[in-house]
Amino acid sequence: MNLESLLSRTHKPNYGCSEFACEAWKMVTGEDLAKRMRKHLKKGNGFKEITEPISPCIVFFSRNERSSTHVGLFFNNRIWHLGFRGAQNAPLEHVRIGFSNVRFYQ
Repeated sequence: MNLESLLSRTHKPNYGCSEFACEAWKMVTGEDLAKRMRKHLKKGNGFKEITEPISPCIVFFSRNERSSTHVGLFFNNRIWHLGFRGAQNAPLEHVRIGFSNVRFYQ
Protein backbone atom coordinates (compact mmCIF):
# COMPACT_ATOMS: atom_id res chain seq x y z
CA MET A 1 0.00 0.00 0.00
CA ASN A 2 1.42 3.34 -1.06
CA LEU A 3 0.25 6.36 0.96
CA GLU A 4 2.47 8.91 -0.79
CA SER A 5 -0.56 10.70 -2.28
CA LEU A 6 -1.50 11.76 1.28
CA LEU A 7 1.60 13.93 1.50
CA SER A 8 -0.15 16.54 -0.64
CA ARG A 9 -2.84 17.10 2.02
CA THR A 10 -2.94 20.39 3.89
CA HIS A 11 -4.64 21.52 7.08
CA LYS A 12 -7.94 23.33 6.39
CA PRO A 13 -10.84 24.50 8.58
CA ASN A 14 -12.80 21.26 7.96
CA TYR A 15 -9.84 18.93 7.43
CA GLY A 16 -7.41 18.37 10.28
CA CYS A 17 -5.40 15.57 11.80
CA SER A 18 -8.38 13.35 12.68
CA GLU A 19 -9.84 13.55 9.16
CA PHE A 20 -6.39 12.82 7.75
CA ALA A 21 -6.00 9.78 10.03
CA CYS A 22 -9.43 8.51 8.97
CA GLU A 23 -8.56 8.94 5.29
CA ALA A 24 -5.23 7.14 5.73
CA TRP A 25 -6.92 4.31 7.69
CA LYS A 26 -9.51 3.87 4.94
CA MET A 27 -6.78 3.68 2.28
CA VAL A 28 -5.00 0.95 4.25
CA THR A 29 -7.92 -1.08 5.60
CA GLY A 30 -10.98 -0.08 3.58
CA GLU A 31 -12.79 0.72 6.85
CA ASP A 32 -14.48 4.08 7.45
CA LEU A 33 -13.21 5.17 10.84
CA ALA A 34 -15.06 8.51 11.08
CA LYS A 35 -17.78 7.42 13.57
CA ARG A 36 -15.32 5.63 15.86
CA MET A 37 -12.98 8.62 15.74
CA ARG A 38 -15.76 11.06 16.70
CA LYS A 39 -16.83 8.74 19.53
CA HIS A 40 -13.28 8.49 20.83
CA LEU A 41 -12.67 12.23 20.66
CA LYS A 42 -15.95 12.94 22.53
CA LYS A 43 -16.04 10.11 25.07
CA GLY A 44 -12.60 8.51 24.90
CA ASN A 45 -13.95 5.03 24.20
CA GLY A 46 -13.96 4.56 20.42
CA PHE A 47 -10.80 2.47 20.37
CA LYS A 48 -9.02 -0.14 22.48
CA GLU A 49 -5.59 0.93 23.74
CA ILE A 50 -2.68 -1.39 22.93
CA THR A 51 0.78 -1.36 24.53
CA GLU A 52 2.88 -1.60 21.36
CA PRO A 53 2.20 -0.31 17.85
CA ILE A 54 0.77 -2.77 15.34
CA SER A 55 0.71 -1.81 11.67
CA PRO A 56 -1.81 -0.31 11.10
CA CYS A 57 -3.02 1.36 14.28
CA ILE A 58 -4.18 4.79 15.39
CA VAL A 59 -1.73 6.92 17.37
CA PHE A 60 -2.72 9.73 19.73
CA PHE A 61 0.09 11.94 20.94
CA SER A 62 0.52 15.13 22.95
CA ARG A 63 3.31 17.24 24.39
CA ASN A 64 1.95 17.16 27.95
CA GLU A 65 -1.28 16.60 29.89
CA ARG A 66 -2.56 20.13 29.17
CA SER A 67 -1.77 20.31 25.45
CA SER A 68 -4.20 19.27 22.76
CA THR A 69 -4.04 15.72 21.45
CA HIS A 70 -2.84 15.04 17.93
CA VAL A 71 -3.74 11.89 15.97
CA GLY A 72 -2.14 9.95 13.16
CA LEU A 73 -1.77 6.51 11.65
CA PHE A 74 1.07 4.11 12.46
CA PHE A 75 1.75 2.14 9.27
CA ASN A 76 4.90 0.31 8.15
CA ASN A 77 6.96 1.68 11.06
CA ARG A 78 6.08 5.31 10.27
CA ILE A 79 3.63 7.82 11.68
CA TRP A 80 1.44 9.45 9.03
CA HIS A 81 -0.09 12.66 10.35
CA LEU A 82 -1.25 16.12 9.36
CA GLY A 83 0.05 19.23 11.07
CA PHE A 84 -0.32 22.91 10.30
CA ARG A 85 2.68 22.65 7.95
CA GLY A 86 1.09 19.83 5.98
CA ALA A 87 1.17 16.05 5.89
CA GLN A 88 4.19 14.11 7.08
CA ASN A 89 5.35 10.56 7.52
CA ALA A 90 7.99 10.25 10.19
CA PRO A 91 9.67 7.45 12.10
CA LEU A 92 8.11 6.76 15.49
CA GLU A 93 11.38 7.76 17.17
CA HIS A 94 11.08 11.30 15.74
CA VAL A 95 7.53 11.67 17.04
CA ARG A 96 8.61 10.51 20.49
CA ILE A 97 11.23 13.29 20.58
CA GLY A 98 8.60 16.03 20.27
CA PHE A 99 5.70 14.37 22.08
CA SER A 100 6.01 12.93 25.58
CA ASN A 101 2.66 11.15 25.57
CA VAL A 102 2.27 8.61 22.72
CA ARG A 103 -0.57 6.05 22.84
CA PHE A 104 -1.57 3.36 20.34
CA TYR A 105 -5.10 2.13 19.61
CA GLN A 106 -6.93 -0.48 17.51
